[in-house]
Amino acid sequence: MGGVIKLKVIHTRRYGYRNVESKLAPDEDTIYYLASLSKAFTTAAVGILVDQGKLKWSTPVREIIPAFSHFDSTIEQESTIIDWLSHRTGLAPKNAMWTQEYGHESLNKVFSFRERWLYNNWGYAVADEVIEKLGGESWGTVLSEHIFSPLKMQRTVTRHNIELDNVAQAYMAFSDGTYHHLPRPFPEDGKVMKGAVAVQSSVRDLLTFYGALMEAAAGHSKDDPATASGNPLKELSAMWQAHIALSPDKSKDVKGYGLGWVRVCLPTTLGAIGLNPTYVGKMPIVEKGSRIVGSNYTFLSSVHLLPESRSAVLVLTNSLANNDAADWLGELLLETVLDNPIKNDYIQSAQLSVEESRQRWPRMRQELESKRIPDTAVRKLDVYCGAYYNVVGKYHLESFLDEDLLKMCFQGDRRYTYELTHYHYDTLSWLLTRDEDVRHGLVPVTRSSFYLLAFASGAENESDSIDQLIWINDAAIPDGETFCKSWDRQRLAAGQTEPSVEGPS
Repeated sequence: MGGVIKLKVIHTRRYGYRNVESKLAPDEDTIYYLASLSKAFTTAAVGILVDQGKLKWSTPVREIIPAFSHFDSTIEQESTIIDWLSHRTGLAPKNAMWTQEYGHESLNKVFSFRERWLYNNWGYAVADEVIEKLGGESWGTVLSEHIFSPLKMQRTVTRHNIELDNVAQAYMAFSDGTYHHLPRPFPEDGKVMKGAVAVQSSVRDLLTFYGALMEAAAGHSKDDPATASGNPLKELSAMWQAHIALSPDKSKDVKGYGLGWVRVCLPTTLGAIGLNPTYVGKMPIVEKGSRIVGSNYTFLSSVHLLPESRSAVLVLTNSLANNDAADWLGELLLETVLDNPIKNDYIQSAQLSVEESRQRWPRMRQELESKRIPDTAVRKLDVYCGAYYNVVGKYHLESFLDEDLLKMCFQGDRRYTYELTHYHYDTLSWLLTRDEDVRHGLVPVTRSSFYLLAFASGAENESDSIDQLIWINDAAIPDGETFCKSWDRQRLAAGQTEPSVEGPS
């Protein structure tokens, strides 16, 4: 973790291990996988392209990428890079699927265009394409040439490199708090979701980057001594402007979303993009302070910026624990920087969130059991076997027999399989325990309907054989998404002839 006040690094501290098995401690140059902290780099790259005159913030994406399409004509014709970077398209997130690439036109419309904020990582996949089209190089190369190199960020990369030393390994916590070592995450330059989650960096480099952002926002970029050519970061007023309210009952000036950053005014609650709000009924209120721009969380890290005092609080971790520890630590340190006279009890908050996180898993099992209709018949297991495709045919679930067990995998990858058991009628369950979830390296989803697959016969099926399934993979789509054995039938049912955009590759 690290802290900056008036652009001076005043504190860095290291805890735990970057490699638990080898007992190797981290330092300021240890490279961490940043996940959603990457979004600030993608928006900064777009800001540089805007400053170069290669696009305007108001330019429709369709004018930059003519092949861009969506079934909603308003989104297809009018959506701008600001709409995608500020999560105001109204489209469903479908986070369960972004381990694979598929067309943007399959994202269901949940709210009217620009009506509500709904976090959606796919907007940054659109930004990837814009950056590469206008920058003339890969997303990672654009970031390296226009941000990392000018700021001398020598420990910041967008591709996996096994020759790099001092790299933090990835871990998840079992329900008892012990660790499980995981492979490093897949996103990198050249793969899907790179603009949303694929930057890797260190405390030292990130404090340099956040300092440069605050300098650029203050209007000192021309004389910035950080580089010989001046501060490369531009268009901070657009990036840090609140473009939409996080909640319809609050003004966007009180709590809103900019471009890759949450913007709030204290006193208020923080952690809007973290995991902790799902585990505690009421987040603590940070009482004192001026405007805050920035709180990005996931896998799990946090950063809080105070641009008016040019201060930053950064926490990086290399584990997904039983709560969002980086969020609690970041808020505690922020209160210290603000010298709040009334302190929140973050130890108690952390303990409560851990307990709630653990209890979610047995509670899901109890909930499913209470809703199950007993004594219903199940067909022969081989009836459910097959590959079931989404509407654009780029994502599928495969069910198959393994000896006497029915199992499922995603995208045909049988290295990672899940047993399907009868729930009721033609609905099957793949419910996991917390520890099984950890062994598979999955981001925890504690919504019971996520683990049910409702197999069925489609309306055009005259034989009553199983040819589709419905999966509620996104809370924003309560009726679920239909997957069909025949992709041609799925396309025809949706009124499509061919997928016009296949997503980033």
